[in-house]
Formats: sequence, C-alpha cells, structure tokens
Amino acid sequence: MAKRFDLILFDLEGTLVDFQWRLDEAVREILPVLAASSLDTRRYSPSPDYADLFNTTRDLTQNWDSRQSARLFDQLGVIYDKYDRDALSRWSPYPDTLFLLDTLAASGYRLGVVSNCGARAVHGVLAKFRLSDYFDLILSRNEVARIKPSPEGLILALERLGTSPARALFIGDSVNDILAAQAVPMASCFLSGGESRVTGEKETPAEFQISSLSGLAPILVELDKAL
Repeated sequence: MAKRFDLILFDLEGTLVDFQWRLDEAVREILPVLAASSLDTRRYSPSPDYADLFNTTRDLTQNWDSRQSARLFDQLGVIYDKYDRDALSRWSPYPDTLFLLDTLAASGYRLGVVSNCGARAVHGVLAKFRLSDYFDLILSRNEVARIKPSPEGLILALERLGTSPARALFIGDSVNDILAAQAVPMASCFLSGGESRVTGEKETPAEFQISSLSGLAPILVELDKAL
C-alpha cells in the first residue's frame, strides 16, 4: 500500500515522554541574566516563554562580537541544561510510546526526533528507555541557532534525511511545535495533554489532533487508504 508520509518526526518532551520541564521557574531565572547583559528586555514578548527568550536573544545579539554572544549563550545554556537535567530525572515514556514506535518501524516509516531540549538530556532519556535505535536522526537544541517555533530544526532534519516536506509529518504537544511545522511548511499533528496541560493552550492550527500517541496509527491508515 502506498503511504502518504515516508518520515515521521517527533518532538520529545510531552510527546514521547511526559512533560516535566519547569517553565515558569526557568523564565524567572533567565530574565535577570538577560537584563544584566544590557539587553532591552522590553524587546521580548510581554509574557515570554523559554523558546521566545532563546530565539529573541539570538536575534538581538546577531550583530554582537561573536565572543560576547557566545559568553551570553554559555550562561543561558547552564540554565537550560539545569532544567533539562531536572526534567530528565523525572521523565517517563507514555504507556503507548513503545507500541507506536514498534508499529511505525514495522510499517516502514523512517523516524526522527527534533527537540528543544539539550543533547545530553535528549540522548540520555532515549538511551535510558532503549528508544534510540528507532530513530534515523535525533536533533536537539544544541544543533540549531533558533529553537521551535523556528522551523530550523525541522528543516535540518528533512535535509539530513533527504526527505521532502510534503512526505513528512511532525508530531508535537505545543503550539510552538505546530508553528514550526507550519513555517517549513509541512504537515503536523498536535498531541494534547503535554505542554498544553501546563500552559492551557488547546487550540492549534495543526492538520490533525490526537489525545494519545495510539491515535496516530489510525490516522495514518486512513490517509494511506485515501491515496
């Protein structure tokens, strides 16, 4: 049977494993570092999240001396890594994660991960639960200049795997995930109950929406039948 998609890309936290990042605490710790770096914090969103802080800082420092910019991002990296480690200590895969990955792999899909978390945490949790071998590609925050909702990580994944955006689907649990997919543009599926459980964001412009990972396989089957 012909398939609508060749490649399925996943976010990590809140998508393959449960959501544990302490968002508000991280933002409160990051803001003083930015203010101390002479950045105009008024240039940030009135209610910034960790991704907005990261990406806007990248934009505001793009004309800085490279060493000065690197020092600031080293400081930010210490904070982001701290909250990654905290989440890693509590992450667990969803009950249907392994079943879905087995099903997709057996059906011939290529699989990948594109996460806003750092490399150590991403590879650490996938190795801990023996999930690494399912994926042809694993990308973290450390491989990109800007994180989701920037499409940079998704575009890089498609390039490295030699896949057209039209032949790939991205599954994520946050508005930022879906906005990143739209910016590529590529198809997206919103998994409710991850980051949205914390932020309250329930409406997204995703093409598909599921309440558990087990809901993805039936969608793929119906799409393939329609071809």
